[in-house]
Amino acid sequence: MAARNSERLINLVIALLVTPRYISRETVRDLVEGYSQAKTDVAFQRMFERDKEDLRALGVEIQVGPTDPHSDEMDGYRIRPDDFYLPPIHLTAPEATLVSLASSVWNESMMAHEVGKAMTKLSATGAETSPGGLSYLAPQLTATDSGFAILWEALLTRTPVGFTYHGRRRRFHPWRMISRTGVWYVLGQDVTVGEPRMFRLSRLEDQPTLDGTPGSYVLPDPQEIARHAASLEPGPSTENVLVAIREAAAGGLRSRGVPADAEAPAGYDAIRIPYARQDEIVSAICSAGPDAIVLEPGPVRDQVVSRLRAVVGLALSTPQDAA
Repeated sequence: MAARNSERLINLVIALLVTPRYISRETVRDLVEGYSQAKTDVAFQRMFERDKEDLRALGVEIQVGPTDPHSDEMDGYRIRPDDFYLPPIHLTAPEATLVSLASSVWNESMMAHEVGKAMTKLSATGAETSPGGLSYLAPQLTATDSGFAILWEALLTRTPVGFTYHGRRRRFHPWRMISRTGVWYVLGQDVTVGEPRMFRLSRLEDQPTLDGTPGSYVLPDPQEIARHAASLEPGPSTENVLVAIREAAAGGLRSRGVPADAEAPAGYDAIRIPYARQDEIVSAICSAGPDAIVLEPGPVRDQVVSRLRAVVGLALSTPQDAA
């Protein structure tokens, strides 16, 4: 079965990232799962050029240079780790999207298999590899909404999608995936009403479905997308809560806040975390389990305690098998 476009892009990133030298187009074709579906050299060249454009559009810089250091022929490709590195806090929207894609597939056994194959194939060709470069693909963000993968696929292939939101069936052209305070949104053209809209993935009432032909719409100018994103995205964080976070734990929650000058239990750090939606920050704190403790009284602490007590009560009330 042919690899999906998103999987092929990740495989291409891995192949170009783990080699410290430029590798040829032919080597890329042999290494990357998914290019085997190209039956001719022309078909492969078109697929490869389209993939490079998609990665560059997401902010991934692909360098071009000679495969032979003694030659001036610019026939090779690679990704420098320093160019690919994503800062832990100040991520642009394209960078956040790519990191989320990597994190959504990294833990799958298939991805580990693909990484192994890429490394083995590179070694077999005599190329030096740098496995340490893969640390730049370590998950930084997560996308747990079930509709994320389909919407991401639609965005890459420019395929319309359909889903139900607030009781209304929508036909939609995705333009950009946006993450804000751990919540994912999709921005695009709502064909149903004929204007740009932004939808929160967790509020989709059914699973999105591809509803059209790949390549059937064109993305607007990046400046226009940015303008719509700024006007439609949710408001800024207006509240904050003081949380004790265990050292070297709950990195996603920790990165949302700043260190606070407050006492915390031994082995924990006091972090002041801003938030825009109370239900969202409560869910994030509860998901951290014992690694996060709300330090100050208030509605957030009350809801966290209430949810955790409900979970404990449900666990205690579950019938146990007789010994």
